[in-house]
Amino acid sequence: MKRNLFVLFIVILLINTQSILPQNRTSSIDNIPEFLPQKKDSFIEEEKKPSGFSVRGIKGWSWTPEQYLEEIPVLAKYKMNFLMNCYISMFSQPLVANTNIKWNNEWWLPIPPAKKKAYEKVFEECRKYGITFCFSLNPQLASPRPLNLKSNKDFENIWEKYRWAQNNGVRWFCVSLDDVSGVKISGKLQSNFTNRLLARLRKKDPGAQMIFCPTYYYGDGTSAKQKPYLEQIAKYLDPSVYVFWTGPKVIPTQITVEDAETFRSIVKHKVILWDNFPVNDLGVTIHLEPVSGRAKDLYKVIDGYMSNPLFSENEINRIPLFTIADYTYDPQDYNPKESIGQAIIHQTGNKAQQQVLLKMVQLFSSKIEESTFNAIINHFTKITDIPYSRYFADLYISYLEKVQRELNNKFPKKYNATKIMFAKTIKTVENDYRNKYGAAFTMLR
Repeated sequence: MKRNLFVLFIVILLINTQSILPQNRTSSIDNIPEFLPQKKDSFIEEEKKPSGFSVRGIKGWSWTPEQYLEEIPVLAKYKMNFLMNCYISMFSQPLVANTNIKWNNEWWLPIPPAKKKAYEKVFEECRKYGITFCFSLNPQLASPRPLNLKSNKDFENIWEKYRWAQNNGVRWFCVSLDDVSGVKISGKLQSNFTNRLLARLRKKDPGAQMIFCPTYYYGDGTSAKQKPYLEQIAKYLDPSVYVFWTGPKVIPTQITVEDAETFRSIVKHKVILWDNFPVNDLGVTIHLEPVSGRAKDLYKVIDGYMSNPLFSENEINRIPLFTIADYTYDPQDYNPKESIGQAIIHQTGNKAQQQVLLKMVQLFSSKIEESTFNAIINHFTKITDIPYSRYFADLYISYLEKVQRELNNKFPKKYNATKIMFAKTIKTVENDYRNKYGAAFTMLR
C-alpha cells in the first residue's frame, strides 16, 4: 500500500513540476536516466582526439590547495587541460565552508610562505599531469583598499604575486576585474594595466599568456552600459589577450552561437566561456544535473570553456564535471542523458554505490538558472502546496532520510562536505514541515 501511495505521490509531483516549467525548455528530469548503463563507454574510453574547445577546464571556488591537488588527477582522467585558481582562494581571508568567517581581500599583503609552498605543489602537480595552470587575482573585489590602476606602487605590489607564480613555472595568467564596486570602471584603464602586466611577464617568457575578465562579463555586449566599455576593451587591450565571458546572463540556461558571435564582434578578442555551472555560491545546495543548453557549435566561435564548480563539494562535483568534460571534448556527439549515466558509473565500480549516486543526482537536479536554488526544498514546497498533502510530505522526508543513510553507509569516507549540506537541507525541509503542519515530523515506520 505504501509503495502504491509513493508512486502516486511521484506522479502528482511530476505533473505539478511540469506544469510550471516553460514550454520551450526541456525539464532537467528528461536528462536523468531511470537506469544506469551496464559498462563504461564514454569519451574517456575512446581513442579519438578532441574535436571541441582548445581550452577545456575548471577553476576552483574558494578551494584550498588540498582541493586543487585532489582534482588535478581527475582533470587528467577526464581529458581536460586547464585549471585556474579561484582569486578568492588568494584573498588574505578566503571563504571557509561551514563557518561565519567573512572574506577579506588585502591584496597588498605578501602571500604567506605556507600558502606559497602549498600552491607551488599545485603548480608542480599540474605539470606532472599535463594540465595548464592559470594564476589569477582580483585586487578590486571585497577589498578595503581596491587596487588603484594608475598607481605605480600598487602595480609593483601586485606584480610581485605574478612574478612569484612565473618563477615557479606558471605561463598562463589572469587579471579579473569582475564584480568590483567602489572604483571607477574604465575599459581603457583596465586594459592598460593588463597590458603592462603582460609586457612585464613576457620579458622573461615571450610565450606567457593572459586572460582578462571584464567588469561587464555577461550579456551580448549591446546594452547602453556595456557596449562603450567593451569597445574600449576592444581598442586598448593587447590583441593576444583572451577575454572571459559567462554567456548572455550571469547564469544562463541557454548559450547560443549568436550570443557568442555578438559579444565577440564587440570585444574583438579571443573569448573563453567562464560557465557559471554547477557553481553553488553560498554552499546551500549542489547541482548534479548534466550540463545542457550550450550550443553544439559554440566551440567554432570561442576558444575555450572553463567551469565554475561547487564550493566545498569538490568530490561530488566530479559528476557534473564529467558531463562538462564530455561536452567540451566532443560537442557534436554530446548527449546529456547518456553522459550523466556514464558520469555516475565512472565514480565507482560498485553497483550499490552507483545507485546511491543516481538517487543523489535525481534529488539535486534542476534547471541551470540560479546558483542558490535547492531542488529538494523547491520540490518539498510544491508538495506542501497540494491540498491534503501531509502524508505525501511524510513520504518525501522518509525518502530523503533513507538516501541520507545510504550515502553515509555506502561512502563512509567520501563526500563529507556533501553529507553536511544534505543534512542541512533535510533539516530545512523538516522545519518547513513543522511550520506547514504544526507538528514535528516523525519518520514513517
